[in-house]
Amino acid sequence: MLIPKKYHIHLVALLAIAVMMMYPTLTRKIDPQILTSGTEAAEDFLHLVDAEKYEQSWESSSALMREKIFLEVWNQQIPAMRSKVGKLNNRKQDNSSISDWAPGAPDGQYLTLMYASSFEKKDEVIETINLVLEEDSRWRVVGYFIK
Repeated sequence: MLIPKKYHIHLVALLAIAVMMMYPTLTRKIDPQILTSGTEAAEDFLHLVDAEKYEQSWESSSALMREKIFLEVWNQQIPAMRSKVGKLNNRKQDNSSISDWAPGAPDGQYLTLMYASSFEKKDEVIETINLVLEEDSRWRVVGYFIK
């Protein structure tokens, strides 16, 4: 269904407002100390996954992740996911962003780190690590995805 021409200006105005509201979030600079501590937490987690220490990686994750994903499920899903790509060859942090919210999660500080990685079975992989700042002021993984 097409929007009648007389409402086009309203659509443009709504889009402009949406961009203005989202712009600060999209361009928000990450404090270098936050990026460093978040990166350390993400890479500690990734080293556990790389070493096939899946239970330890789950235990090191955030309380929110442990509430949503049971250990038994984690111990099935992560090895299955990683078996499709094989052993890690190379990983380089590619992108990062910070936000005060995440879909389906309580308000808080969330850091997303993206890595350009290559594995023995797949050369170009994007690994995404989502972290949350927990009450003890430590960044912990709340999500791990491979694409």
